[in-house]
Amino acid sequence: MPVRKWLELSTTDFRDLDRDQTLVLLPIGATEQHGPHLPVGTDTFIVEEVLRRVGPTLDGLEALVLPAIWCSKSNEHVAFAGSLYFQAETMLALVHDLAAAIGRSGFKRLVLMNWHGGNTDLLGAMALDLHQRHSLMVFIIDIVRSFIKPGEQTGANQDYDIHAGRYETGIMLTAYPGLVKPGPYANIGSDMKRGRLAHSFAGYEWLIPEGGPVRVGWETTDLTADGVIGNPAEATAGEGERDLTSMVERVEAMLREIATFAYRP
Repeated sequence: MPVRKWLELSTTDFRDLDRDQTLVLLPIGATEQHGPHLPVGTDTFIVEEVLRRVGPTLDGLEALVLPAIWCSKSNEHVAFAGSLYFQAETMLALVHDLAAAIGRSGFKRLVLMNWHGGNTDLLGAMALDLHQRHSLMVFIIDIVRSFIKPGEQTGANQDYDIHAGRYETGIMLTAYPGLVKPGPYANIGSDMKRGRLAHSFAGYEWLIPEGGPVRVGWETTDLTADGVIGNPAEATAGEGERDLTSMVERVEAMLREIATFAYRP
C-alpha cells in the first residue's frame, strides 16, 4: 500500500486502515532565516522533500503523512527578518494536541520527523509524556542530528556546518534550485575556521554551540553576522543529490525498523 496523505482521506477511509501498524509521520520544519541565499522555508522544504522521496520506497508498509509543521521553536533567529517562531510552551501544546487526536483516532505509532536543530531537545523531552498521556509509541527521527552530526566537526581544523552552510545549500540546489540565489557564496557564513564562530571558540576543547559534549546557549547573532553557520562556498547540486539520496535510504531503513518494533516481556 503506498504512503498516503492524511488530508486526502475521507473519514470512512480511516476505518479500513490497520491502525495498530500504520505509521503516522509528522514532519517538523521551521520558518526562519537561512542567510542571504536560501529561503526562510528551507527546513520545511527539505523535510517535505525527504518524505516525498522516501514514500515510494516503503513497499509493504502502511503510512500516513501529516501536513508539515512549518513553524517551530526558532527564536534563536529572531533578529533576522522573516523568521517566525513558537515559544517552547506553544510547541509543546501543539504537538500534544495533535498526538492526542491521533491517539483518539486509534493509531499507535507516531513518528516525529524533525529538520530543525532548535526542536531537538524539546522533542526528546516530550517523547515520554506523549507516550504516557496518549498511549502512543513515539519515535523521533531527528534528521539534523542523524546526518549533519556537528559533534564530529569540532576542532580548529574542522568545518562546522549546522545552518544554511554547505550541507543545506547543496540539498536546496538539487531539490529546489529556483529558490536558491546564485553564488558564488565565498564571503558568506562563519565556522570553526573563520569569522565570529572561529574567534569565539578558538582554544576550547569541549565547548561547541550545538552537537558537542558541552553546549552553549546562543542566538544566531552571537555566532555569525549574516545568519549562516557554516560555509556554503563549495556547495553543489551534485553533492546535495548524493546527500539527499543517502538520507532517504537511511530514513527508509529507520522506518522499516519502527514498523516492526514492539516492547516485549
